[in-house]
Amino acid sequence: MSEGGKRLRIGTRGSLLARTQTGMVVERLQAANPGVVIETQIIQTTGDVQRNVPFAQVGTKGMFVKEIEQALLDGVIDVGVHSLKDMPSELPEGLELSCVPAREDPLDALLSRNGLLFAQLPQGAVVGTSSLRRQAQLRGLRPDLRLEELRGNLDTRMKRLDNGEYDAILLAVAGLNRLGLGSRITERLTPDVCVPAAGQGALALETRCGDAATLELLMPVHDAETAAAVTAERAFLAALGGGCSVPAGALATLHGSRLQLIGLIAAPDGRQVLRAEREGEVSAAAQIGAELSATLLAQGGRVLLKG
Repeated sequence: MSEGGKRLRIGTRGSLLARTQTGMVVERLQAANPGVVIETQIIQTTGDVQRNVPFAQVGTKGMFVKEIEQALLDGVIDVGVHSLKDMPSELPEGLELSCVPAREDPLDALLSRNGLLFAQLPQGAVVGTSSLRRQAQLRGLRPDLRLEELRGNLDTRMKRLDNGEYDAILLAVAGLNRLGLGSRITERLTPDVCVPAAGQGALALETRCGDAATLELLMPVHDAETAAAVTAERAFLAALGGGCSVPAGALATLHGSRLQLIGLIAAPDGRQVLRAEREGEVSAAAQIGAELSATLLAQGGRVLLKG
């Protein structure tokens, strides 16, 4: 590729959030590589097609990423932009997670119709979320709540809240912030209430292995601290078995050269919630994740994983 003729083809989902996130990445890439022509291609995924089916029933590992990954493998695009939490622990042969931009807020958000905090929701309040991880943790803390499925894009979900179908709904803080909807958040749920999904709030730029030219273009937007945090979180998930349907969450935070990781495995009904923490050097991020997973498995996590 000549210097004046460099072209970067980026693939993303077609949702407003996916397009907005990708637009942010493109802006930063363009600023870092002013001579490069960047094209964005919209790719429909299984998760987009089966929008009204509960997550647990779709049954497809990587339902929001696999079609984008296939486009990468076929050479149709050079970079896939994903929400990192959607990516399975194991990537297809020939692909690598090559760049992780700086992370947004990783926490979960409660949006309630009457401005009530989580602890203030009345007994029997209807809370909407399709995430097994969120459902299990909420059931563990508030078995009196009525948890109901909630699919669709962010706009649809918030309309259903505003229409009175739910008393409250749970969404990711990051998505709301990126769409300029942070003012709708009633409460950011701290990890003692709800441990977020591994990689939540982070984006992943996936490429073909060995594509040095593309990697060189992406490196200016790579964030080493975010990469270390999500490495620990994904290592935790991978050691559990990665694609298991058992609710699990992980959140890593960096304090200088130290990394602290919170991990959680829960029974779907919330009756058993296992959580633990581990700390170590940032350079040992993957090891910290694997060791924390082993700790929780030894504390009863293996039984939960077997269902």
